[in-house]
Amino acid sequence: MDKRLSALARRFGGDYTRYADDLTFSGFEKLAKHTRMFIKLVEKIVHTEGLAINRKKTRIMRSGRRQRVTGVVVNRQTNLARRDFDLLKAILHNCITKGPSTQNRSNHPNFREHLRGRVAHALHIGPERGAKLQQLFNQIDWSR
Repeated sequence: MDKRLSALARRFGGDYTRYADDLTFSGFEKLAKHTRMFIKLVEKIVHTEGLAINRKKTRIMRSGRRQRVTGVVVNRQTNLARRDFDLLKAILHNCITKGPSTQNRSNHPNFREHLRGRVAHALHIGPERGAKLQQLFNQIDWSR
């Protein structure tokens, strides 16, 4: 299926990527001009593979609008959504000023590793902004 969908995307001047069951197609004018026909062809390929498209999850995100795939903003470069970045930054700041025990509201059994993972995810997605979060993480006094 991936080979067929990738070939279809190329035929329309676009790209195809998949993460688990999330299919993503990106492209420019040719793909945008023929969106309806393209979607029908994608549905046909998916159906012949014995699968179905979840229409509730299907999105057409044009340029000029925030394009988000699997929780990651993917417009010009990948990044965390501002809201997600700001929330994590606030949690890290509060860990520094009030102590990490005050911020573990979901009772993670290993809150330090939980935050380390979230910061690593941010670093992977957007290295510049992630580095700011890493600096904050490094300032936390975990004995508090």
